[in-house]
Amino acid sequence: MKRKKSAFRLPVHVTPTRYEIMLKPDLEGFTFEGEETIELSINKSTKEITLHAVELDIESAEFIHGSKETWAGEIAYNTKNETATFAFPKRIQKGKGKLRLTFRGILNDKMVGFYKSRYGLSGQERFLATTQFEATHARRAFPSFDEPHQKAIFDITLIVPSHTTAISNTFEIESKEHEAGYKIVKFAPTPKMSTYLLAFIVGEFEYIEKKTKEGILVRVFVTPGKKEQATFALDTACKLLSFYNDYFGIQYPLPVLDLIAIPDFSHGAMENWGAVTYRESTLLVDEAQTTLREKQWIAMVIAHELAHMWFGNLVTMRWWTHLWLNEGFASFIEYVAIDNVFPEWHIWTQFVYLEQGIALRLDGLQNTHPIEIEVHHPDEISEIFDKVSYSKGASVIRMLSEYLGPIIFQKGLQHYLVKHQYSNAETQDLWKSLEEVSGKPVTKIMQNWTGKPGYPVISVRKKGDQLHLTQQRFITTMQKVKKKKDNTLWSIPLEDHLMTKKTMDLPKPKDRFVKMNVGEHSFVRIGYASKLLSLLQGAVSQKQLPPPDRLGIARDAFDLSFAGKTSISHALLLLQSYKKEDNYIVWAQIVTALSHLTTLLADEPFFENFQAYCRSILSPIAKKVGWEKKQNEDHFTTLLRSLVLYHFGTNKATETIKKAQSLFPLAIKGSIDADLESVVFNLAAENGGEKEHEILINTYKKTMLHQRKDRIASALGKFKSESLLLKTLAFSLSKDVRSQSTIGILHSVWGNPQGRNGAWDFVQNHWKTFHERYMAGHMLSRLIQAADSFTTIEKAREIKNFFDKNKTPGTKRTVLQVLEQITSNALFLTTNRKELAKFLRKAR
Repeated sequence: MKRKKSAFRLPVHVTPTRYEIMLKPDLEGFTFEGEETIELSINKSTKEITLHAVELDIESAEFIHGSKETWAGEIAYNTKNETATFAFPKRIQKGKGKLRLTFRGILNDKMVGFYKSRYGLSGQERFLATTQFEATHARRAFPSFDEPHQKAIFDITLIVPSHTTAISNTFEIESKEHEAGYKIVKFAPTPKMSTYLLAFIVGEFEYIEKKTKEGILVRVFVTPGKKEQATFALDTACKLLSFYNDYFGIQYPLPVLDLIAIPDFSHGAMENWGAVTYRESTLLVDEAQTTLREKQWIAMVIAHELAHMWFGNLVTMRWWTHLWLNEGFASFIEYVAIDNVFPEWHIWTQFVYLEQGIALRLDGLQNTHPIEIEVHHPDEISEIFDKVSYSKGASVIRMLSEYLGPIIFQKGLQHYLVKHQYSNAETQDLWKSLEEVSGKPVTKIMQNWTGKPGYPVISVRKKGDQLHLTQQRFITTMQKVKKKKDNTLWSIPLEDHLMTKKTMDLPKPKDRFVKMNVGEHSFVRIGYASKLLSLLQGAVSQKQLPPPDRLGIARDAFDLSFAGKTSISHALLLLQSYKKEDNYIVWAQIVTALSHLTTLLADEPFFENFQAYCRSILSPIAKKVGWEKKQNEDHFTTLLRSLVLYHFGTNKATETIKKAQSLFPLAIKGSIDADLESVVFNLAAENGGEKEHEILINTYKKTMLHQRKDRIASALGKFKSESLLLKTLAFSLSKDVRSQSTIGILHSVWGNPQGRNGAWDFVQNHWKTFHERYMAGHMLSRLIQAADSFTTIEKAREIKNFFDKNKTPGTKRTVLQVLEQITSNALFLTTNRKELAKFLRKAR
C-alpha cells in the first residue's frame, strides 16, 4: 500500500519552543537517566501529544499549564514510526504549556544517538560518552520533536563524574559539586536550532585554544596525550572561521567553537553547532606520520563542517528532501575557503576529480535519484546521504556560480542567509535570492538539475563551418534491457551560451582543435566525433589545455566506452597522448580508469598484456618523480609520487616492487617519508606472504595514529593468497579493529580480484553481525557498495537473491546500483573482450 506523505511525520499542532534537559550518563554501566521540560505551543485542543523516542524508557509524563499539572494516563510507543504518544485524561486546551518527562536510556555501541566510545589511558581501557544525532537519532537520547523544522532553544545540564570534562554546544556557565564523585555542569542557552545539531560529550579530555582575529574562542579537544596533534586543526579552524565571517557577511553567532576528536565515529565529522565532532583521523595531525594527502583531507573536512555553521545550522533545510542545501553547499563552499587559506594546493583543479568525477559516476547510473527527493521514514532519509546530495550538489552549484559570476553569487548567498537565519528554507528560497540579486532566471535554469535524476552528454560534431551540439541523458552503465528514453532537457551553461534545447549550433572556433565545456565547469560529459577527438590528442600531448580540460577529455572518453557508446580501443589509444603528462589530478583520473579496467580484466587470459600496456603508459612519469622528495617541491608533486609509484608497481614494474620491498622494514618502523608508506605497504603486501601479513597485523595493533592504521588496513587487503585474505577478513571483526574501520578493511579485500569471492562469502556468513552493528546508520550501504566489482551475471543473481531474502532498511537503492554495475561489467566484457585482446596484443 502506498504510504501517505505524512505517515512518519509528527502532528503539526504541537510545536516546541524550548527544551530544558538534564542528563546523567553512567560510564561504567553504559546507561543514562534524564529529566526534561519542553515548552510547547498548542495550536488546537488535544488529548494526545506525540513526539519521537527510540530505545528510551519514559517513566513519567505530565503536562503543566499555569499552575495546573496533568499526568499522562498512558504512554504508547510506535516502534515503526519511532514515536511515543502521551494520552491525557482531559483535553489540553490551545495555548502555551510545558511537558515534563523523566526517562532512561542506554549508551549504545552503534555510533548513533547517545553512545559510548573507548580509548586508552595509562594502559587501561576507558570510555567516554558522545552523540551523533543526524539525521534522526536525537530521539535515542531524549524524547524530542526530531524534525529539522521544529527548531527550539536548548538549555543543557549534565551530571558527570568529577574527573571528566563535559562539552555541549555552548559555553559552560556553571559547574558545582553534586553527590559523591559527580558534578553538575550547566551550559548557556543555545541559539534556536534543530534537534540533530545538539551535542553532549563526557569524558577525559585535554584541549588547546586560540582566538580568531574577531575574538571568537576556538578549542580543540582530544583524549589524553594527543594535544600536540591538535595544532594544525586549531590554526586551520581559526583561519577558516574568519574567512567565513567575511564571506557570508554574518558573524558566527556563538562565543566559542569547539572541535572534538572522538575515537569511535561513524562519519568523517558532524557539524553540531558550536561543538563539531570528528573522527580522530579527520582532525589530528602528527607532523612526522600524517601524509600530505591526509593533511589536505583534514583541512577539507574542517572547512566543510565550519561552512555548516551557516549553511545548515543558521539556515536549515525545512525537511530532508532538501538535504542538499546543507551538504551540497558545504561541499562547494569548502573549496572556496580552502582556496583562500591554502592557495598552493590548487584545490579547484582537484574539485574536477574529487567531487565532479565521483558525482558523474554515481549519477550516471539508471538507479540514481534526483538531488531533491521525497523521503519520509528514517530508513529513506539515511540513504540519501550519498555523493548525489554532496558531490553532485556541489558540482551544480559550482556551475551556477560560474554562470552568475562569483561576486553576484556571493551576494545572493548573503541575501539568502540574512532572510532565513534561525529559520528553515527550501531549494526554491535559495533560487529566489539568487534571482533577486542577479536578475537571471535561476529557477528555470536549475529546476531539472535538482529535480530530475541524471545529467546530459553533449554530442559534438562538425556541421559545415559550425559545431552541432545534441544533448541527451547519459547512462554510465551498459544495459541488458533498453530502458524507456529519458527526454529531460537541461539548461546548460556552455562557454558564453545557455543550451536550453535538444540541439544547438555554434560557430566553429578558429583554433585547430575544439574543446567544449572549458574548465569542466558544467556538470556534463562531452562526446566528440572521432575526427574532433583526434585533433584534441595533439593539444593534450603538447599540454595546450589546462589540467581540468585534459582530465575531462580522458574521463569522458573512458566512461563513454564503459557505457558502450564508443570504442574502448580509442580510449586506450588516447592515453598515448598523455605520456608527457605531469599533473597530479590528470594522473589521478587516468589511474582511476586503468584501475576499473584492472577490476574487469583481472581474470582474463590477456591480463598480463594489459599490465604491460599500463607500464608503458606509467613508466615515463614514474621515472620522472622517482622515490626521493625534492627540497621545496610543490604540493602536487608530492601527491603525484605516491600515486604513480604504486600504480606502476602494482602493474608488475619489477624494480619498483624491489624498491618497495627493500623499504618495508624501515616503513614498519616509521622511518621513511609518511607520503611513501602506503606505496611500500601495498606493494610489499601484493608481493608478500605470511611473514609480511603477520608484521602488518602486529604493526596495526601497536600503532596509535588512526591514519596509519588506515594505511595498514588497506595493505592487508592487497595480498594474493586467499588464505591470508581470509585472515584479514577475520581480523576486521576482531577486538583490535574499531567498528568504524571494519568496512575499510572489507573494501580493500573486496576490491582485490583474488579476494572478492572470499569477501562476499564472509559478508554473507556474518550478515547478522553486520546488520546488528550498523543497522542504525548509513554504514551498511557503504559495506554493500564494494560488491559492484563483480563481473558476471551469475554473481549479480546471487547477490540479488541474498538481499531479496535479507531485506535491509535503508539499502534498497544501493543494492540496485550494485546490481546495475555488475550487469554492466559483464556486458562490457562480453562486448569488448575480443577487441581488447587484439588491441593489447598489438600494444605489447
